[in-house]
Amino acid sequence: MLAGLFRNRRFQFRPVLTVFSLAGLGVLISLGVWQLKRLEWKEGLIAKIEARTEAPPIAFEEARARAEAGEDMEYTPVKLTGRWRQNSEAMVFGSYEGMAGIYLFAPVQSVGANDLVYVNLGYLPQSMGDWPAHAPLYLTPGQTEIVGLFRYTEEATPPASWFQSTDQSPDGLWFVRDPLRFAEVAEIETSPYYIDSFAREGAKWPKGGTTRLDFRNNHLDYALTWFGLGAALCGVWLAFSLPKR
Repeated sequence: MLAGLFRNRRFQFRPVLTVFSLAGLGVLISLGVWQLKRLEWKEGLIAKIEARTEAPPIAFEEARARAEAGEDMEYTPVKLTGRWRQNSEAMVFGSYEGMAGIYLFAPVQSVGANDLVYVNLGYLPQSMGDWPAHAPLYLTPGQTEIVGLFRYTEEATPPASWFQSTDQSPDGLWFVRDPLRFAEVAEIETSPYYIDSFAREGAKWPKGGTTRLDFRNNHLDYALTWFGLGAALCGVWLAFSLPKR
């Protein structure tokens, strides 16, 4: 059957076709290899998150010291005791389960170290309306304990970074989770790290515990697609190089 496909055909070298085919094949193979590297990175990230989120929380100060020493502490469960600092809240636009809203960030003044650390209390839906008016209602007076995940400043990556503003909008919303920018506007000094709060007992809003921990991993499918296109390109080159006599 295979021999029948090449019957009455003779190889004819086509230099222009060959050059463009090789260039295209190189691009497709490179994209496939890149996706395999992304697959390895994503699998490592998922394994790291699964292992860390099951661990008991450590003190935020310890996590920060280890992060500043160069250790990767992202998604490590931490705890922090302190008091809310009023009038320094930040509202970051986002969504939860497909519904638009904001994530409320507020600084906590830690006991002992006397440092300010921003905490993402969680999600507030758009239907609640006047977010600045609601914010102080969630910052209970007195000492409080925050338990959540240690997070680094969010860094937008292309293509999102081409369109995503890193400044505060005229209506007071932020679009990137950056505690240092929040602190600059509030005229305070704070840690470059923040805490994603877990759900707090008895608190319906803001809805805590919304950190995204499930990541899509389609990189193998993408790699196979690029390699498949490369194989198809080889088939096209071969078909044009073996014309019927």
